[in-house]
Amino acid sequence: MKLYADRRARRNRQLTADLLWLLAVLASVLAGTTVHGVIAGAVDPARQFSAGSSDLADRLTAAGRTAARTPLIGDDLAGVLDRSADSATSLAGAADAQIESVLHVATLLGVLTALLPILCVTAVRLAQRLRWARRAREAGRLVGTRGGDRVLALRALASSPPDRLFAVHADPAAAWQGQDPAAVRALADLELARLGLDRPTAAPTSGGTGSP
Repeated sequence: MKLYADRRARRNRQLTADLLWLLAVLASVLAGTTVHGVIAGAVDPARQFSAGSSDLADRLTAAGRTAARTPLIGDDLAGVLDRSADSATSLAGAADAQIESVLHVATLLGVLTALLPILCVTAVRLAQRLRWARRAREAGRLVGTRGGDRVLALRALASSPPDRLFAVHADPAAAWQGQDPAAVRALADLELARLGLDRPTAAPTSGGTGSP
Protein backbone atom coordinates (compact mmCIF):
# COMPACT_ATOMS: atom_id res chain seq x y z
CA MET A 1 0.00 0.00 0.00
CA LYS A 2 1.29 3.41 -1.01
CA LEU A 3 1.73 5.62 2.05
CA TYR A 4 2.93 8.93 0.63
CA ALA A 5 2.48 10.90 -2.55
CA ASP A 6 5.09 11.06 -5.29
CA ARG A 7 4.99 14.82 -5.60
CA ARG A 8 6.79 16.88 -3.01
CA ALA A 9 4.03 19.39 -2.25
CA ARG A 10 1.40 16.74 -1.48
CA ARG A 11 3.94 14.58 0.35
CA ASN A 12 5.00 17.53 2.52
CA ARG A 13 1.37 18.18 3.44
CA GLN A 14 0.96 14.53 4.38
CA LEU A 15 4.11 14.57 6.51
CA THR A 16 2.97 17.80 8.18
CA ALA A 17 -0.41 16.26 8.99
CA ASP A 18 1.30 13.17 10.41
CA LEU A 19 3.52 15.38 12.54
CA LEU A 20 0.50 17.29 13.83
CA TRP A 21 -1.16 13.98 14.67
CA LEU A 22 1.92 12.91 16.63
CA LEU A 23 2.02 16.23 18.49
CA ALA A 24 -1.67 15.84 19.34
CA VAL A 25 -1.00 12.36 20.73
CA LEU A 26 1.91 13.62 22.83
CA ALA A 27 -0.16 16.56 24.09
CA SER A 28 -2.97 14.18 25.06
CA VAL A 29 -0.56 11.95 26.97
CA LEU A 30 0.86 15.01 28.73
CA ALA A 31 -2.65 16.20 29.61
CA GLY A 32 -3.56 12.78 30.99
CA THR A 33 -0.39 12.65 33.06
CA THR A 34 -1.08 16.14 34.41
CA VAL A 35 -4.64 15.27 35.38
CA HIS A 36 -3.45 12.12 37.13
CA GLY A 37 -0.74 14.03 38.98
CA VAL A 38 -3.10 16.79 40.15
CA ILE A 39 -5.72 14.38 41.47
CA ALA A 40 -3.16 12.01 42.99
CA GLY A 41 -1.52 14.96 44.74
CA ALA A 42 -4.75 15.53 46.67
CA VAL A 43 -4.11 12.38 48.75
CA ASP A 44 -0.98 13.77 50.42
CA PRO A 45 -2.90 14.98 53.52
CA ALA A 46 -4.62 11.60 53.75
CA ARG A 47 -1.25 9.86 53.54
CA GLN A 48 0.09 12.01 56.34
CA PHE A 49 -3.02 11.32 58.43
CA SER A 50 -2.71 7.57 57.81
CA ALA A 51 0.96 7.57 58.74
CA GLY A 52 0.27 9.59 61.88
CA SER A 53 -2.60 7.31 62.92
CA SER A 54 -0.51 4.19 62.39
CA ASP A 55 2.33 5.68 64.41
CA LEU A 56 -0.10 6.64 67.19
CA ALA A 57 -1.54 3.12 67.20
CA ASP A 58 1.95 1.64 67.57
CA ARG A 59 2.75 4.00 70.44
CA LEU A 60 -0.51 3.26 72.22
CA THR A 61 0.04 -0.48 71.83
CA ALA A 62 3.52 -0.20 73.27
CA ALA A 63 2.22 1.96 76.11
CA GLY A 64 -0.48 -0.63 76.83
CA ARG A 65 2.09 -3.36 77.16
CA THR A 66 4.07 -1.23 79.58
CA ALA A 67 0.95 -0.25 81.55
CA ALA A 68 -0.08 -3.90 81.88
CA ARG A 69 2.84 -4.39 84.27
CA THR A 70 1.53 -1.69 86.61
CA PRO A 71 0.17 -3.20 89.84
CA LEU A 72 -3.60 -3.06 90.54
CA ILE A 73 -4.64 -0.77 87.63
CA GLY A 74 -2.39 -2.24 84.95
CA ASP A 75 -5.04 -4.34 83.24
CA ASP A 76 -7.62 -1.54 83.15
CA LEU A 77 -5.12 0.99 81.87
CA ALA A 78 -3.81 -1.45 79.26
CA GLY A 79 -7.38 -2.06 78.07
CA VAL A 80 -8.00 1.64 77.61
CA LEU A 81 -4.78 2.08 75.68
CA ASP A 82 -5.45 -0.98 73.50
CA ARG A 83 -8.92 0.30 72.60
CA SER A 84 -7.42 3.66 71.69
CA ALA A 85 -4.82 1.89 69.58
CA ASP A 86 -7.59 -0.01 67.78
CA SER A 87 -9.40 3.27 67.07
CA ALA A 88 -6.22 4.80 65.65
CA THR A 89 -5.71 1.71 63.49
CA SER A 90 -9.28 1.99 62.19
CA LEU A 91 -8.70 5.64 61.31
CA ALA A 92 -5.52 4.71 59.43
CA GLY A 93 -7.42 2.01 57.55
CA ALA A 94 -10.17 4.45 56.58
CA ALA A 95 -7.55 6.93 55.33
CA ASP A 96 -5.85 4.17 53.29
CA ALA A 97 -9.19 3.23 51.72
CA GLN A 98 -9.80 6.86 50.81
CA ILE A 99 -6.32 7.10 49.29
CA GLU A 100 -6.94 4.00 47.19
CA SER A 101 -10.25 5.36 45.92
CA VAL A 102 -8.75 8.72 44.97
CA LEU A 103 -5.83 7.06 43.20
CA HIS A 104 -8.26 4.85 41.28
CA VAL A 105 -10.19 7.93 40.15
CA ALA A 106 -6.93 9.68 39.26
CA THR A 107 -5.86 6.76 37.08
CA LEU A 108 -9.26 6.51 35.40
CA LEU A 109 -9.53 10.22 34.63
CA GLY A 110 -5.90 10.39 33.52
CA VAL A 111 -6.39 7.53 31.08
CA LEU A 112 -9.65 8.95 29.73
CA THR A 113 -8.14 12.42 29.36
CA ALA A 114 -5.36 10.97 27.23
CA LEU A 115 -7.23 8.19 25.45
CA LEU A 116 -10.32 9.98 24.15
CA PRO A 117 -8.45 12.72 22.20
CA ILE A 118 -5.95 10.14 20.94
CA LEU A 119 -8.76 7.94 19.62
CA CYS A 120 -10.46 10.93 17.96
CA VAL A 121 -7.41 12.36 16.18
CA THR A 122 -6.18 8.89 15.23
CA ALA A 123 -9.55 7.93 13.76
CA VAL A 124 -9.67 11.13 11.70
CA ARG A 125 -6.08 10.85 10.50
CA LEU A 126 -6.35 7.14 9.76
CA ALA A 127 -9.51 7.71 7.74
CA GLN A 128 -7.74 10.41 5.72
CA ARG A 129 -4.68 8.24 5.10
CA LEU A 130 -6.72 5.17 4.12
CA ARG A 131 -8.96 7.21 1.82
CA TRP A 132 -5.95 8.69 0.03
CA ALA A 133 -4.23 5.29 -0.18
CA ARG A 134 -7.36 3.75 -1.70
CA ARG A 135 -7.70 6.54 -4.27
CA ALA A 136 -4.01 6.38 -5.10
CA ARG A 137 -4.22 2.63 -5.58
CA GLU A 138 -7.28 2.96 -7.81
CA ALA A 139 -5.63 5.70 -9.86
CA GLY A 140 -2.49 3.60 -10.26
CA ARG A 141 -4.55 0.71 -11.57
CA LEU A 142 -6.62 2.87 -13.90
CA VAL A 143 -3.69 4.64 -15.48
CA GLY A 144 -2.32 1.33 -16.65
CA THR A 145 -5.54 0.08 -18.23
CA ARG A 146 -7.31 0.76 -21.50
CA GLY A 147 -9.81 3.52 -20.93
CA GLY A 148 -8.31 4.33 -17.55
CA ASP A 149 -7.36 7.84 -18.63
CA ARG A 150 -11.00 8.54 -19.48
CA VAL A 151 -12.08 7.52 -15.97
CA LEU A 152 -9.37 9.65 -14.39
CA ALA A 153 -10.28 12.53 -16.70
CA LEU A 154 -13.92 12.26 -15.65
CA ARG A 155 -12.87 12.41 -12.01
CA ALA A 156 -10.82 15.50 -12.80
CA LEU A 157 -13.88 17.13 -14.37
CA ALA A 158 -15.86 16.42 -11.20
CA SER A 159 -13.27 17.47 -8.62
CA SER A 160 -10.78 19.96 -10.11
CA PRO A 161 -11.20 23.75 -9.91
CA PRO A 162 -12.54 25.36 -13.10
CA ASP A 163 -9.39 27.42 -13.68
CA ARG A 164 -7.28 24.28 -13.87
CA LEU A 165 -9.77 22.59 -16.19
CA PHE A 166 -9.82 25.54 -18.56
CA ALA A 167 -6.03 25.60 -18.51
CA VAL A 168 -6.18 22.13 -20.07
CA HIS A 169 -8.79 22.88 -22.73
CA ALA A 170 -11.18 25.67 -23.64
CA ASP A 171 -14.09 23.22 -23.33
CA PRO A 172 -12.83 20.31 -21.21
CA ALA A 173 -16.20 18.55 -20.99
CA ALA A 174 -16.68 18.60 -24.74
CA ALA A 175 -13.11 17.43 -25.24
CA TRP A 176 -13.76 14.50 -22.89
CA GLN A 177 -17.00 13.61 -24.65
CA GLY A 178 -15.27 13.86 -28.00
CA GLN A 179 -12.48 11.59 -26.72
CA ASP A 180 -9.77 14.08 -27.61
CA PRO A 181 -6.66 12.01 -26.74
CA ALA A 182 -4.48 14.96 -25.74
CA ALA A 183 -7.21 16.59 -23.63
CA VAL A 184 -8.19 13.28 -21.98
CA ARG A 185 -4.59 12.56 -21.08
CA ALA A 186 -4.09 16.09 -19.75
CA LEU A 187 -7.24 15.79 -17.63
CA ALA A 188 -6.08 12.40 -16.33
CA ASP A 189 -2.73 13.94 -15.44
CA LEU A 190 -4.63 16.68 -13.63
CA GLU A 191 -6.37 14.08 -11.48
CA LEU A 192 -3.07 12.32 -10.80
CA ALA A 193 -1.53 15.65 -9.82
CA ARG A 194 -4.45 16.32 -7.46
CA LEU A 195 -3.59 13.08 -5.69
CA GLY A 196 0.11 13.94 -5.76
CA LEU A 197 0.94 11.05 -8.09
CA ASP A 198 3.25 10.86 -11.08
CA ARG A 199 2.21 9.01 -14.19
CA PRO A 200 4.04 5.67 -14.22
CA THR A 201 6.67 5.42 -16.91
CA ALA A 202 6.74 2.33 -19.00
CA ALA A 203 9.65 0.06 -18.17
CA PRO A 204 12.07 -0.24 -21.07
CA THR A 205 11.91 -3.60 -22.80
CA SER A 206 15.15 -5.39 -23.50
CA GLY A 207 15.68 -7.32 -26.66
CA GLY A 208 16.66 -6.88 -30.26
CA THR A 209 17.46 -8.73 -33.44
CA GLY A 210 20.50 -10.85 -33.91
CA SER A 211 21.70 -13.96 -35.57
CA PRO A 212 20.91 -17.21 -33.76
